[in-house]
Amino acid sequence: MPQQQTALAVTEIGKPVSKISRPIPEPRKGEVLIRVTVAGLNPHDAKAREGLFTKGHLPAILAADVVGVVTSVGPHVTRFKPGDRVFGQTTLLGEDLGGHFNFGPPNWDTAGLQEYAILETRFSAKVPAGFTDAEAATLPCNLVAAVVGLFDPSCLGLPAPWDARVSDFDYKGTSLLIIGGGANTGKFAIQAAAAVGVGNIIVVAGRRSAEEAKALGATHVIDRMKSSTEIAAEVREVVGEDLIYAFDMINPADSQHIGVEALSNTRPGKLARYEVLNVPGVSPLRLGTTVPLWEYVTGWAEDGKIKPTPFQVINGLDVDAVNKTLDGYSHGTTSGQWQVQF
Repeated sequence: MPQQQTALAVTEIGKPVSKISRPIPEPRKGEVLIRVTVAGLNPHDAKAREGLFTKGHLPAILAADVVGVVTSVGPHVTRFKPGDRVFGQTTLLGEDLGGHFNFGPPNWDTAGLQEYAILETRFSAKVPAGFTDAEAATLPCNLVAAVVGLFDPSCLGLPAPWDARVSDFDYKGTSLLIIGGGANTGKFAIQAAAAVGVGNIIVVAGRRSAEEAKALGATHVIDRMKSSTEIAAEVREVVGEDLIYAFDMINPADSQHIGVEALSNTRPGKLARYEVLNVPGVSPLRLGTTVPLWEYVTGWAEDGKIKPTPFQVINGLDVDAVNKTLDGYSHGTTSGQWQVQF
């Protein structure tokens, strides 16, 4: 095992990432070291290049969706062994001596744009049978955000599949509005809601996303080009005054108006919003929901309840291609996940 590795890092805020050499870390208690096979880039990585969560903590390594092969394990690790194909979400957040996570200094050893990375076993799982490494890399950030939004008490608070309340909850009689069903997080929210048996899954999405949304489990799809008043009226045609759960993946003012207008006027309701600074999709911030999710996700995927989302490919640690992708995210000309495949 070499002692140094190649990584792509933000070395100056607002500037392109560059290639650097850094030490290969050693796994600690509850961690594994992996040889990275896929690192997933998402729009928040472009914001990180501009200083989000990285300012004052340079050089910063990007990519929070990571897949690889375990090369060594830390003390007390029993879930994984060397040779296992695993995927996970990097922590990136700092951790104090009491085990509490915060927004700095981040642990860049867990990021994906390097040859070797650390994964916490709490936020990792074996690659599902039948999934390629690339397909597994589409799951971590967006699936975690969707599941937290649906099931965490800080958001909509629906009973999760592993929750003791499941046996008493009427999923079939429940209605859920998902705004932004064409986004990757929205696609996972549809699938997760369908997996637990939510009876009415009403999705606001573009026309091109309608058939896919239905295939993933949406019961009704409403054209996002309609006005918020028109959309709310269509929702009421389906569920009357019974809508008490709405999940907004997009978050501009217009989509928030849709959520508020569509919620029941006679029953207390909840609107969950996917916000950059209230990061619901970061595993360490919602341990009560994310730790059991990571124990559950492989079986969920192998049962066909969770399917991967589309992605584009960058071959290797190509600094120019990575910067071009991040530029595209910043300028709005790139969307979805781009993967660096090793």
